[in-house]
Amino acid sequence: MHLVVRSPLKNNFIATDTVAGIPWCFRPLFIWMRIMGIDLYHPTSRKSIRRYGLVMLLLGTWAHIDNNLDTFRKLLSNKLSASATLDWNIGIDYVNNFGFIVLVSHQIFYVAGNQWLLLWGHVVKFDLDYCRFHHKLLRKLLLIGFLSPLLEICNTLFIFSSILPDFAKDSTYRKCITVLAFFSKILPISALVLYCSVAWLSSLFYEEIRKDIYYTKVINEKNIRKWKCSLVLAGNVVDGINDTFGLILLISVTHFYVDLISHLFYTWNNISSLTRLGATIYLVNVLRKLVFFWFIVWTPTEIYRKAFKVATLLRKINGVQFHLQKQVHFLALDTFKNLPQISSLGYFDVNLRLIPKLIGTILTYLVILYQFQSSEKKP
Repeated sequence: MHLVVRSPLKNNFIATDTVAGIPWCFRPLFIWMRIMGIDLYHPTSRKSIRRYGLVMLLLGTWAHIDNNLDTFRKLLSNKLSASATLDWNIGIDYVNNFGFIVLVSHQIFYVAGNQWLLLWGHVVKFDLDYCRFHHKLLRKLLLIGFLSPLLEICNTLFIFSSILPDFAKDSTYRKCITVLAFFSKILPISALVLYCSVAWLSSLFYEEIRKDIYYTKVINEKNIRKWKCSLVLAGNVVDGINDTFGLILLISVTHFYVDLISHLFYTWNNISSLTRLGATIYLVNVLRKLVFFWFIVWTPTEIYRKAFKVATLLRKINGVQFHLQKQVHFLALDTFKNLPQISSLGYFDVNLRLIPKLIGTILTYLVILYQFQSSEKKP
């Protein structure tokens, strides 16, 4: 059996062995995304799957529009809570989730038939030409990413169990809309898992280059040329990640900021009325979001760090002929000047520096929300 992937460098397809390559490692994730309606193999040639994905996308969008309109009608009639601050927080939370789910879902559906093909072609080419991965181990490590959508499903089921009395009284149409609205969040979460997997894989590419340089005993023009080509190809992978996931990251990082503020404010308000089990689940849910956000910003940092190690190792090479030393020096200088960065459409770099900014933003807005709510109670 073979898996066919389009090459960005040729007008044909690259056939790769399904049991000894990167496509085989990613197959469980690709199958999962296909169930969600996103075909990452060669989506332009599978019209039936693309139609299925479009139907799923439109149903999820309509479910969120209808569900949000129903929620805002309740907000305007002050039926959700006795606190105006809490009502506004609920409204912002719904808008935030709507933007995240709908925009990210539409974007991943679009890039799956465009930029993704170029990115995946570079990934497969690097694997075929350069890597010596232990593919079975790599596949097992990539399966860890499934924890995020599975935990999201568990959290959704808990929400349904906690609102079951009200949910059972709704009409059949309202039940279907609610179920679609809640479960449609699994697709953007899965898209972020795909991003994390590819970004982490690209960091392993730089690690492979570093190992090759470190264990090379004879420095000659052939090896230097190979290092240049591999660094260019690894850089193309990072550029492909930026082109494919740039807008998704911009939306997602903004969503996580607002989402964590909202959920921590909910927990603060409801901690006294929650059971021990309910409070534990709420806190675990917040911790889950924090861990997921950390992994989103950690993978680009790993890419930068390992590329920096490659440049440092090249700079340490000496004791070779002058013309070879000059080529290595320019290669090291060029690598230092073009260290890879994952960016959200150029608005900000995605890395671990976002963590302290996230903590500061959360604390600031929690204090502001608490002050607003306290001012309501004084009169």
